Amino acid sequence: MAVVNGSEVMVFISPTSGTSVWKAVAHATSHTLSIKSATRDTSNKGTAHYVTKDYGRTDVTGTLEGMYIDTDTYNYADFLALIIAREPVLMIFGKETVQFNGVPDTTTTGGVHFYSSGQFIITGVDATFPDEANSTYSVTFEHFTGFALNTAPIS
Repeated sequence: MAVVNGSEVMVFISPTSGTSVWKAVAHATSHTLSIKSATRDTSNKGTAHYVTKDYGRTDVTGTLEGMYIDTDTYNYADFLALIIAREPVLMIFGKETVQFNGVPDTTTTGGVHFYSSGQFIITGVDATFPDEANSTYSVTFEHFTGFALNTAPIS
């Protein structure tokens, strides 16, 4: 079993229209991918005093945090433009094909690593400007359509 090094997992973004040109989110410091399943009540007279549940819908959200640097691709200003445009973006959480090349590795056969992908809408863009410290931003995403998850062993 291999432990995933969080430093190797990146977020890649591409516009949903036109060609897929992937860009790694630069100067990111942390990413969160949350997959939660709702439940629905299946209790009936036959379950007596017990509440029974079954799976409902699955919700996928993501958050990324990074250092506020004006010249980066997908910086605070870029995320503001995307949320105002109200257009979904294609996202991949995963590793690069080669370190520092900004291209996501989406291999699905052989010894591969964790990645997930789909279309997401940006639901929040926040910036923090502390006194005498690095300025940061955070962006929240919610699943729009087409989510895929690959959890094959890491090579």
